[in-house]
Amino acid sequence: MARDPVELSGADRQGARERAFRLLAGTVAALFLAFATLGGVFLWYDSSANWVSHTHQVRTGISNVLQALTDAESAQRGYVLTGDRMFVDQLAQARARAQTELADVATLTKDNPGQQTRLATLRGQMAIRLQIIDKTVAARAAGAPVAAIRIIREGRGIAAMIEIRRLVAQLDLTEARLEAQRAERAAAVRALVLVALVAFAALLALLFARAMRDLNLDREVEADTAERLRALLADRTLLLDEVNHRVKNSLQQIASVVRLQSRAVVHPEAKEALDNTLSRIMAVGRVHEQLYKSGAQIDRFDAGAYTEALARELVEAMGRDEIELVTAVEPISLDVRQAAPLALILNELVTNSLKYGCPENQTCRIQVTFGTDGDDYRLRVSDNGDGLPKGFDPKKTKSLGMRAIDALTRQLGGRFEIEDVDRGASFAVVFPRSTV
Repeated sequence: MARDPVELSGADRQGARERAFRLLAGTVAALFLAFATLGGVFLWYDSSANWVSHTHQVRTGISNVLQALTDAESAQRGYVLTGDRMFVDQLAQARARAQTELADVATLTKDNPGQQTRLATLRGQMAIRLQIIDKTVAARAAGAPVAAIRIIREGRGIAAMIEIRRLVAQLDLTEARLEAQRAERAAAVRALVLVALVAFAALLALLFARAMRDLNLDREVEADTAERLRALLADRTLLLDEVNHRVKNSLQQIASVVRLQSRAVVHPEAKEALDNTLSRIMAVGRVHEQLYKSGAQIDRFDAGAYTEALARELVEAMGRDEIELVTAVEPISLDVRQAAPLALILNELVTNSLKYGCPENQTCRIQVTFGTDGDDYRLRVSDNGDGLPKGFDPKKTKSLGMRAIDALTRQLGGRFEIEDVDRGASFAVVFPRSTV
């Protein structure tokens, strides 16, 4: 049975204080030890993270070397076909870029003999390829385009480029393995840091609890304090759960993986496909952003405001002052299930007008309207470009965007129309005003 504080003798209280002071001293010592240990672990982790970044730089440099050589080949072909000296300048720039990137990669991998050997071989193959390009350019400059083409058709340059691509693939594969190993090591160090923090927190909690127990001579006050601490701990746990939930939801909407992949891809068609995918992801992401910020009806979607915002965002992203955007939208609230299909349709239509209806260095006008049309809603996107090919049929086209629009329109229970206009192209999506 607990004694009343007044019943405790001076010796009992003094002993409790001494034990508490010893525990507090141990806590301070543990703090210093833990900080020293964590400092060392953090330095270790920083070193591991730097190595991961280092390997990523090497891989980027290797990719840039190949891209520069590819640009040099393109400049060679352009000069042979046209004789335009602009391509000679582009060739010189690509050559300098390739040599600079290769030198940087060599510096970054100087601690790796295997990679240095591959780089030496790559340097030789690159010299062969550039020498053949120089011969081709010299022949074309001398007024002998046939001789230049003959040099290209001999295939020595192609063979050198094939070997270059093989070497680049080997270099990148080696660095990819190193990057994976170093990333795994960094993850292990990070886990060690977390374990150390948990252990340190547990140790501090234990020492603090014992110190408080010895200092608190009143059992009833001790019990009350423990109860309040448990309540605070429960609140903290609830708060952390909420924070973790929000972080998880935010991470799921990040499209940076697609963006990074797009930057790493060399093939134009693959890059365009990834950019289109990223545009579609961002269009749907804006839907979720609007729903999150609205704070009102979670089952309704402000389609009018969204149409205005997305159209302007897509046009402004082009960075071209000669493109005029005209919008006429009504404040329409749709069922939230209609949001994603409508967003993707609008993204495809505006992107299509920007791509095909607004050539570079040419003034153009894009008009976006959205509103009611009897018992239906009508979304219309038009431009004053060159228009559509004769006999164009969206159901027979190989365009993924047009096929996606047709499928999404059917999902809304509507129809996809190509309107007859005097100039340019005009598309409309009509769907019923009833909810899906």
